[in-house]
Amino acid sequence: MERISFKKEGYDPQIDYIKGLCILFVIWTHCMNRGELSSILFPYWGDTAVPIFIIIQVFHYYKKGVGVRLPSLPKLWKRILRPYIVMVALMFIAQFIMYYNVTNGTFSPSLYWEKRGPGSYYIFIYLEMAFVIPLFAPLFRKLSTKWLLIIFLILSQLVETACCLTHCPDSIYRVIFPRYLFLIFIGYLLAVKGLELNILTITAGIFGMIFIYLFAYLRYDMEPVFCTSLVLWPLCHWICYFYIAYIFLVLLKYAYTKLIKCIYLMSFIREIGKSSYEIYIFQILYFATISTYVVKALSPLDCYPLQRIIYITISTTVCLLPASIHKFMR
Repeated sequence: MERISFKKEGYDPQIDYIKGLCILFVIWTHCMNRGELSSILFPYWGDTAVPIFIIIQVFHYYKKGVGVRLPSLPKLWKRILRPYIVMVALMFIAQFIMYYNVTNGTFSPSLYWEKRGPGSYYIFIYLEMAFVIPLFAPLFRKLSTKWLLIIFLILSQLVETACCLTHCPDSIYRVIFPRYLFLIFIGYLLAVKGLELNILTITAGIFGMIFIYLFAYLRYDMEPVFCTSLVLWPLCHWICYFYIAYIFLVLLKYAYTKLIKCIYLMSFIREIGKSSYEIYIFQILYFATISTYVVKALSPLDCYPLQRIIYITISTTVCLLPASIHKFMR
């Protein structure tokens, strides 16, 4: 029997390493279309980024104990909301300049919502989770792991069925946290007990892999059991989270132990992880504005694969600028 765990006290470089990889996955997600992503098995590694970020968010809350601690509003404002609002303001200005002729000099808020930048939904999920995670503390204190598993499975399945029966539109589904509900249980286990690897959990992880294939590649209609009408969210189902937690997270930690001797590479990835939120904010701005001009500049290239490689390289480099600035200012 083996357990996946992180340090509960002090600095754990593994967490920044994992965050660094995940924010790279986020950038690459927005560099390619779904067909291209599927061809490189992206649902099995790249699409895991947001669920892993949420697991880490829950871990950071419960590693301090299973108590009810409301989030710090000043900290949320300074660390999360203020940078996001600044980015949105810059985006408004940039898009006003870009689309001035198209809109006859007027800028409608609807234009922002049409071109708000990929990944912009995550800020809402993060803030919702900040207030929802503490609400489960009394439940975690009173019930055993077995009963908690049963309760979270029931709640998660009720969410799936409710989304199916109400025909939840993408515009709503993308900004509400319930589809990630089961990750609160996983993050709690990681913080309090560690994620135990055994026959049952590994088998559940394999089933998660199978269902990812059904969701992302075969596009099976599984409603009203699983909300599969929204094809952009192939991993937002509780059964997929077993794969992310008990197989992919294990692979990431294993890769860390093998790459730890590559000092410069690990240092680079950890620096990216330390600035992951700033990079997330900046990549929204980049893909909503600057990337348009990068695509136009590369359009004369006749070789599409070369065009994509250059575009991904430029986009990744530009989006990682906040990490370099953040390190320079420290």
